[in-house]
Amino acid sequence: MAILYALVARGSVVLAEFTSTATNASAIARQILDKIPGNDDSNVSYSQDRYIFHVKRTDGLTVLCMADETAGRRIPFAFLEDIHQRFVRTYGRAVITAQAYAMNDEFSRVLSQQMEYYTNDPNADRINRLKGEMSQGCFDFITTSDHLCCAGFCMPWTCTTYVPEVRAAVE
Repeated sequence: MAILYALVARGSVVLAEFTSTATNASAIARQILDKIPGNDDSNVSYSQDRYIFHVKRTDGLTVLCMADETAGRRIPFAFLEDIHQRFVRTYGRAVITAQAYAMNDEFSRVLSQQMEYYTNDPNADRINRLKGEMSQGCFDFITTSDHLCCAGFCMPWTCTTYVPEVRAAVE
């Protein structure tokens, strides 16, 4: 799973972009920018060969990324939301009148860093991170319950639900 290209634009004016590989993503992205209907906020995805272009338009600002098809939708759209927030926080109302690539020198580094994070860090996927935290919490609870049961302080619901073999040993 990889996010390989990203840009931020106002209408069809690209304000910042970054690519991690040599592709024609930039040309395809510009075609997508020209063809996105209306000015309403939207989240859409377009497929091109084995890549998916994910687009988030909010308040006239468009954030787009190209990811391989194994990335799904959740992580690329989390990436787009993060980039949108960072861009607005950094530049505010300056985006309204900015020239093409006006923010590229500075913000392309942010795009690169966040592409790396969302591609490689398992914590980028919030749902999987929460599942892991919940699993760890259950493991800690089972371990704690196991110690309580062995010390003679077994509560029936704990042993029946989580540690049935300890309940049998206590009874």
